[in-house]
Order: sequence, then structure tokens, then C-alpha cells
Amino acid sequence: MSRTTALVLARRLGIVLLFVVVLLRPGFGRADVPTQVADIDVVVVIDRTRSMAALDHHGHEPRITGAKADLAALAGALPGARFAMLAFGTDARVVLPLTADTAAFEAAVETLYLERPKDGVGSRADRPVPELSAMLERAAEKSPERRRLVVYVGDGEDTTSGGEDQSYADVDELIAGGAVLGYGSTAGAPMPQDDDLDGSLGYVQDPETGDDAVSRADPDNLERIAEELDVPFERRTAPGGMEELAESFRASYTDGQGSRERPAEHDLTWLAAVLLLGLLLGELHAGWRAVWGSRHVLTPRRGDMR
Repeated sequence: MSRTTALVLARRLGIVLLFVVVLLRPGFGRADVPTQVADIDVVVVIDRTRSMAALDHHGHEPRITGAKADLAALAGALPGARFAMLAFGTDARVVLPLTADTAAFEAAVETLYLERPKDGVGSRADRPVPELSAMLERAAEKSPERRRLVVYVGDGEDTTSGGEDQSYADVDELIAGGAVLGYGSTAGAPMPQDDDLDGSLGYVQDPETGDDAVSRADPDNLERIAEELDVPFERRTAPGGMEELAESFRASYTDGQGSRERPAEHDLTWLAAVLLLGLLLGELHAGWRAVWGSRHVLTPRRGDMR
């Protein structure tokens, strides 16, 4: 192997190694990033029955699309708060226990799926009351110093009368506030059958008539839930307004250590980047010389053109 070839290989190996070093962000010393810790626990109770697929939110969007956007915005407006999610349909279950990890909550919101058309046994807005009560009692026992809020998200539609009536007043003494967010219109709208909610598989059919089934929101039922919880009720028809809702929760903040840290107090990534730039410029220069040299070699001489 010639000396020139060895230098080329060494330069290219150096480029690869320095690129890896830049990705690793080397440095020394650590610097904590102070975080804000809120004194509230927000328990989201969300309807995942098929009625939340109805296309009457903000024009022609599914109700659940508006609900997910609002919850993501609410989480962003309450940094440092703990969030939990309780979803209900055929049954009620904890999707996410209380956590200060906003990314985990946002992932739970994004991946929440609705019941399929034939999976449910009918809607009941009061179905999650027992599980919600147990969840709040556990939270109060573990962290009595924190304030607990309930955010109910749904359309209020009841399509079955079976089972024992439950009252959200049973949890009123366990919470310090919250809100009821209502989605959908009283005129109603059809519900797509497919999981993507784009209508590619048609719409849910009414078994009695064979026509497209229509889900109608029940704001009166939602207002009753809000009265039982002693929290405000807001009909959601368009994006926005979550910052105002977050302010109404009156969260108190304290400085906390948190879990986020900068990789290093003294970052040496810039040094590796400078060296990488130098080697790349050398590689470009060598490539340009090779192209220029080959141009002269390939150019025919005047005597050869005769």
C-alpha cells in the first residue's frame, strides 16, 4: 500500500470516527437543568365508544380528533403537572397511571383507539365512576398534599339504560376542580367504520333501518356531570382555549431537580466538528484534484486528432 493510499484511508476513517463523536456530544462536567413542578394531578376521563368517531367536530372532523388535540394542548399548558388517563367504553380502565412524564401522557393520548362498531354494549357516560373514585382515593392516600382535578372528555351520549345509575357527585369531595369538555352536535353525524376514521370502509349502520347510524351529542347529560363534579362545562367546537383552561386550574409551581440534564457543562462537540470540517475540506480538495487531473488526461492532444 502506497503512502498516498494510506493517507486517504486514514482521512476517511477519521471522518467516520469524528462524525460518531459529534453524535455522542462529548464533554466534561454536568449541569442540571432546573424544572418546574406543579402541585396538581390531572385525571383525564375520556370516552372511547364509537360515538366519538362521529364527524361533527370543527366542521367534518371526528370528535376524538378534537379531543386528542385539546388534551395535547392542555398538557403543554401545564408543565410539571402529573397526568393520568381513565378510558371507558364497554368497561372503564386505567390507560395511564399518574405520571409527571408529559411525553408518556401525550403518547397515551395519541395511541388511544376507539371501540370498533360491534365491540361495545352501548354508551353510558357514568360508567367510569367506580374506577374513577378508586383511582382518586389511591392518589389522595399516596400524595395528600397534591390537588386533584378531573377533566371529563366525551359527547354525553347514552345509548343503553342497563346497569345501575352512578353519580359523579360520589367523587366531588376527592377533587379540587377540573372541567367537562363536550364534543359533537345535537344534530349528530355518521361514524366511520374504519380505524383511521377516513370513511374508506363506509359508515356504521343502524341494524334496524340499514341506514347510516347517527350519533347525537347530549350536552344536557354533560352539564349534569359538570354539576355533580362542581366544575365548569365547555362545549368544544374548535381548537384553542386550553391555555385559559390551564390557568383556571391555578397550579402552583416550585423549582425541582427533575430528570433532565444537559449532557455536559463544558461541551466539546464544537472541537470534533471543527476537525471533521477540516477532514471534509481535505476530502473535497482531493476529489477536485482527481477530477481536474482526469480532465487533462482524457482531453485529446492536438496531434492525436489528425
